[in-house]
Amino acid sequence: MAKMIKGLAGIKANQQAQQERAEAGNRPKAEWFKFPKGQQNITVRFLQELDPEMKGFREDRGVGFIATEHNAPGPDGWKRRGLCTIDDGECYACERHKMNYKEGWRQKQNLYINVLADIGDGLKVYVLTRNANSAFAQALIEEAVLEGSIVDANYRITKTGEGTTTQWLLRRLRDEPFDDSNVEIYDLDKTAVREVEYEKQPEYYGAVYQEDSSPAAAQSSAPRSAPQATADDEW
Repeated sequence: MAKMIKGLAGIKANQQAQQERAEAGNRPKAEWFKFPKGQQNITVRFLQELDPEMKGFREDRGVGFIATEHNAPGPDGWKRRGLCTIDDGECYACERHKMNYKEGWRQKQNLYINVLADIGDGLKVYVLTRNANSAFAQALIEEAVLEGSIVDANYRITKTGEGTTTQWLLRRLRDEPFDDSNVEIYDLDKTAVREVEYEKQPEYYGAVYQEDSSPAAAQSSAPRSAPQATADDEW
């Protein structure tokens, strides 16, 4: 924060920045689904279908969805994840990716959906997110197509591997589904994803991104080759 703010333009800009910080602090926060340390199996009930035409769709719950996003490069980049805005005409992260495709600005597609699960504190609602190209996401999509619904049963999610070799396996169960009659789901548009105006994107991503700290920054003139990533990479 500047020590001194001079001029009406500076004062107005400072007021706007303070308002935006206050709004960001008041943004609804979700609890995220994750595996407790040492636990490999968790039973969940999906609380949203993947399509309004599916037989268990509820208007008040909407659908789980796949979002195309970017995050800033670097170890803290996950703190600044935003929706890709290239379809609106301009996207800062896409521009940076074109400048240096090894730096880590590429698009990523992620699945977001509400689930009911017990991961140690009793049955609670969580937001589950996973790479949309992962085996888990593809298995869930296949379930939706074959069964016509993913909200009418419990599923067991099994975690295998560690780090970049982590995979989640999905299995439909025959037991009685968890009671979801009194649960309230998270509004994914407000809690899971964030759309930032193009003009504000450099500042938004720049809060955790230092250009000269990126290992790829010094390699921007090197011959280009396709970046290596697996479909099950976690954020």
